[in-house]
Amino acid sequence: MRRAWIRLCAAATVAACAAAPCAVAVARACGQAAAAVVSADAAASRFARHDVFTTAADGGDRRYYLETPEGGDVTSVTVRGRLPWTIGVDYALDGPNVDADALWDAGGTVQIHVHVAPDMRADEAMRRYAQQLRLFATFTLPTQGVKDVSAGDGVAIARHGDAIVVSSTAAPGEALDMRVFVEATKFSMGDIAVAALSADSTAAYGDALRTLGAQSATLTQAVNKQGGGSGDDGANAEFLATLTQLRDQERALAEQRIAELKKAHQQAFHDYMAAYVGSYTTHLSGSIGTKTQMTALMGTAGELNGDTPLAHAVTALATAVNDVSDAYQHIGAADEVDRIITRVRQQGTGGLADDLKQTAGEQARIGTQMYSDGQGQLSRAMIPYSMAYTDVYTSELNDLTGGDVARAGAASAEAIEATNARNGTGTLGDDMAGVDAAMATLASAREHTGAANAAEQILQRFPDELADGGAAGGDGDVRMQLQPVLRDSPLMRAAYDQWLRDPLGGQARVRRAARIADAEKRQQAAHGVKDMSTLVTPSSDDAAAEISKYAGSVTASIGGGDDGAGAAGKSGDGGRQRQASKTISEDQWMALVDANPWERTFIAPDAQPSIDETVRIASVRQALDVTAGELTDDGALADGVAKAPMRAGTGDVLGTRFLIVHAAR
Repeated sequence: MRRAWIRLCAAATVAACAAAPCAVAVARACGQAAAAVVSADAAASRFARHDVFTTAADGGDRRYYLETPEGGDVTSVTVRGRLPWTIGVDYALDGPNVDADALWDAGGTVQIHVHVAPDMRADEAMRRYAQQLRLFATFTLPTQGVKDVSAGDGVAIARHGDAIVVSSTAAPGEALDMRVFVEATKFSMGDIAVAALSADSTAAYGDALRTLGAQSATLTQAVNKQGGGSGDDGANAEFLATLTQLRDQERALAEQRIAELKKAHQQAFHDYMAAYVGSYTTHLSGSIGTKTQMTALMGTAGELNGDTPLAHAVTALATAVNDVSDAYQHIGAADEVDRIITRVRQQGTGGLADDLKQTAGEQARIGTQMYSDGQGQLSRAMIPYSMAYTDVYTSELNDLTGGDVARAGAASAEAIEATNARNGTGTLGDDMAGVDAAMATLASAREHTGAANAAEQILQRFPDELADGGAAGGDGDVRMQLQPVLRDSPLMRAAYDQWLRDPLGGQARVRRAARIADAEKRQQAAHGVKDMSTLVTPSSDDAAAEISKYAGSVTASIGGGDDGAGAAGKSGDGGRQRQASKTISEDQWMALVDANPWERTFIAPDAQPSIDETVRIASVRQALDVTAGELTDDGALADGVAKAPMRAGTGDVLGTRFLIVHAAR
């Protein structure tokens, strides 16, 4: 009994000694944390002549990131105190106020009320910023799920790619009040960015907003350097260089293919309309007149199917529509690879495989649905356009022939040329805008499909690079995945090596990692040499099946049957399934090994909270850039800024710029 007691005491002594460094680390960390928290008054002096970034979290201490306006090292400070401004956001759905969480994915009339005002309860030094800097507030709405956006006076609404950017401004010391109304089918929105700055002209304000956006985009990388990162791409340098090559290649392909296929689509569209009215001309009777002859149009409808020149022209048009839309996949692929590059630089490759699988599925779903919607939209747009085109053609033909049907065939080419010359004017121009909008929807859909393709292809081609810590599965590879406190401590490394030798512990994990590595290598070998030509997979649309979508709508408009909209709604890929995915199985892409069985037990530096914050701050760059565009001579915000006082205040305040991100939910 006495021997057992001695052994127990000895074990307790060893445990206490082993735990002592951790206790010291805890005490030191707590002391450093306390020292890092400063008052708002002290922070205000540190902010002077810096770009200041933060998030508008409710209550508690708030972390600020400071960078000189010229760029450079980033410092951070935790402040106990109030922001210079209060930021309030209220939402309503079909009248009553609702919480943000209840609003997401909802349909109906959404009201967004953003109110930013100087905080009179803030410390005096903070209030100086609120009184002397001009406010800007901006956020984005995805075009998908939004039918219409309107707003009160002083609010700019601009479309930029797949996003609608809403922004407003207020003079120094005044409150910014912005009400926006959205007719939504599936509501969502980006975070709200509040910028506060000073400049001596509208153009200078625009430049300052763009600079804030650019600084925010590099903030995470700077924070990683501050946290001890090497500043270069480190272990991922080769992978990132390859991704950069792929991104630039996709951008070049996008520019080349879109320009080339837009011309081909234009020609196919003109050829289709020429074949359409050419067929219509052969069915004219009596005096031509100035309006479409419905009997002649009915005769044309009978030639939309079968082995006729008109049917062949429709098939050629459908092929051209599919081809030019497919070209936009290169844009989506390039944007997705750019996102992957940023993600790897910010957070490494840990968890990237799961992220890419989720992205591939989500983007493929969005692309398929949008393409289906675009096909229906194009089908419906062709009805008024074809009718308007035929009206104009009939009138031109009547003028050229004096109404004589016998001369119609000889004058048809000249009448078509005259009709095409009027394509951008009057009713014909308005109806053409509907066709262009449908083509834009199809292009946007294919950008999502391209993003899905890129995510899938990166998963297939780079299994070793995406496997956390490498796919070799050896003891050394596993050990390198440990947190530094475990990897670099001789005592901890010895304990971990003992765990690795345990048949029921580490050995089982290592064997499983080796099996996964072998499976990945076999999968990669089956694909052959990595194809670096493009990340885009051509769609499997059957152009011949598109006749009812692109031309049959006209038949329905004159009482001839199905308009093809039903077919357009059945499939976003011409009624055919997408090519079978070659994505590696879920089990093969699971983490190689849970390399830290003592996770969260030991203290190790954790940069993730800062990374998450700075990634959120960087996400508003697009909105800032578009808002800057609204300050140009013809921009919606330029006049209001030009009429207000430009600069008034002290230099240290006017040389400071704030960017505050308020989470939308």
